[in-house]
Amino acid sequence: MAIYKKCIPNLYVKSIYDISYDELKKQGIKALLFDLDNTIINYDQTKLEVKAIEFLNELENDFKVVIISNSRNERVLNAVGSHFTFVSFARKPLKVGFKKALKKINFSSNEVAMIGDQLMTDVFGGNRMKFKTILVEAVLRKSDRLSTRINRKLEKYFLNRIKVKSPKEYDEVLRAYAEKHE
Repeated sequence: MAIYKKCIPNLYVKSIYDISYDELKKQGIKALLFDLDNTIINYDQTKLEVKAIEFLNELENDFKVVIISNSRNERVLNAVGSHFTFVSFARKPLKVGFKKALKKINFSSNEVAMIGDQLMTDVFGGNRMKFKTILVEAVLRKSDRLSTRINRKLEKYFLNRIKVKSPKEYDEVLRAYAEKHE
């Protein structure tokens, strides 16, 4: 399968708060993997806000929640504390971090949704694992670190490929996202 196809999320929404979790539950999703940086908090924040903690705790009534981040253990531990299960230094889009998360939750790939703000790490990696993938808008894009800014430039290339090679999927899922970031 062409790489660009693995960069197409199943869904694009503004934020983690705009996802229809009831719909995910109806689709058989039992676990939610959340990227940390610029999905739940921006890169300049060091701790989860009370609103995010309460929201994720509420989700745990219906789902297993795992934070999966490419950030180092110290950053993730400081941000998440003992509130949630997490995988740090996940090296997304490689499968190693996703496999660690699966071991912690003991669900099959088709029961997992990956939620994140980057096509090149969260969506690409989640699709490689056969998870449902949900792209959200970055919390604060201008707080992106260098590696993320590089990924976002690469993302533009793949968005153009998707637009040309898979116009239906582009129109249905990615047009609003792409136009926002031209």
